[in-house]
Amino acid sequence: MKTIIIGDLHGCYRDTIELLKECDYSMRDRVIFLGDLIDRGPDNDKCVDLAMQLQEIQQFPSCVMGNHEEKHLFVQDYVEKHRKLPEFLKNPEDNRLKARNQLSKRHFEFFKQMPTYLELPEYNTICVHAGMYPGRTPEQQLKKHLLHIQTMRLGDDATYWASRAPDHTWKYWTNYWNGPQRVVFGHSVLTKPLHTDKLVGLDGGAVFGLTLNALVLPDNKIVTIQSKMPKTDRANMPKYLVQDDIYVFS
Repeated sequence: MKTIIIGDLHGCYRDTIELLKECDYSMRDRVIFLGDLIDRGPDNDKCVDLAMQLQEIQQFPSCVMGNHEEKHLFVQDYVEKHRKLPEFLKNPEDNRLKARNQLSKRHFEFFKQMPTYLELPEYNTICVHAGMYPGRTPEQQLKKHLLHIQTMRLGDDATYWASRAPDHTWKYWTNYWNGPQRVVFGHSVLTKPLHTDKLVGLDGGAVFGLTLNALVLPDNKIVTIQSKMPKTDRANMPKYLVQDDIYVFS
């Protein structure tokens, strides 16, 4: 049995199916998505349906919560309480509104039961969406770090996108992480997968026409495909150092 851990889908269903084939997926295997199944891409409902189907087959959670699932749950709660959309979501061109129009109640119920992290003790590995605050156990982590963390400063719970960090003393969280578990994460679109004995970063920006990436265990192999989505100007955005020769688009 393999465990296949996949970075942010953002509605890229066709790419996901191609990547699973490239990983030689069978129904004996376990698939874990790193959150952000939705928004920006064309097939949001299909991506969530796939995660739901895989979870039923494998009888193990198929996805950790991402910040985009969190946002959609916030909107759903607002709609249920106020019987209208929040002001920030009334632009018909907003990709979050387009995604919402593809989703149904069962999808929101699936989001609600998503864990914020998944431990794989047989691999000394933990799967999260964004990352973990160094020096804290999984149980001690704040939800905002599990779903949002990028740059940080030790002793401070604030976190910023790399492009919005106050000054050079704010560094990407991976620079401080030293275990004990290896963290596999998405959220941040990296110029290439980060792959060390303590960290694996898998968001390749598939929805921007870049790559969709997976970690396959126990072989500890990275599998990458080129997305079929049209290329955007994401590649021309400023890049900020994560570590070594790996950068984050921000």
